[in-house]
Amino acid sequence: MKRLYHWPLDPAGRLVRLVLAEKGEAFELFESTPWAPHPDVAALAYGAVAPALVETLPTGRLFACGTRAICEQMEEIKPAPALLPTDQNERAEARRLWAWVEAGCEEVTDKLLTERVMQWVRRDRQPDSEKLRRGAHALRGRLTFLNGMVEMNGYLAGRTLSLADLCAAAHLSAYDYFGDVEWNAVPDLKTWYARIKSRPSFRPLLSDRIEGTRPVSHYADLDF
Repeated sequence: MKRLYHWPLDPAGRLVRLVLAEKGEAFELFESTPWAPHPDVAALAYGAVAPALVETLPTGRLFACGTRAICEQMEEIKPAPALLPTDQNERAEARRLWAWVEAGCEEVTDKLLTERVMQWVRRDRQPDSEKLRRGAHALRGRLTFLNGMVEMNGYLAGRTLSLADLCAAAHLSAYDYFGDVEWNAVPDLKTWYARIKSRPSFRPLLSDRIEGTRPVSHYADLDF
């Protein structure tokens, strides 16, 4: 069976979990926190970090680290159900938006999510209020863009679910754990997210509970 090394609130790990579940793949979870990585991860390869997917085969060990390597590998190994469109233009657009979400949300994750983790999970220092403010501001800008995309297309890259949607939902679900997503300001995105989090693949994420804190009351509510 596949082993996935991850941390429950890491958006990257959440994306990989969604992809594996959408593909119908069974896997075991091993926690690897950003501040205390699992020793198995460092042993995989120089510079390896979570999320990391490992499988032992008769021919040897197969592993991939990072969202790009894991998600693209899963799309190649198990092409159905497809998470990238068959049309070349739509496929390129899905990849573009997937990359945009990861790059665009980096500041939000680094400032807002990291400070929330420091505040509620680790409790080893006071959060930086300036970072929280800047992270919240950055998030509002990303929400506005994503709202426009789903208003126009239904899903981010077109009329069907793609890796771009799963990536965006993975990030937003992590921020939503602490109630930092202003859903009422982005009604089309709110409707889109309700559809995404109603999928069976999303249920394990909504069941996540981080020691030391609980999610906001609407976190696992499919109807908000």
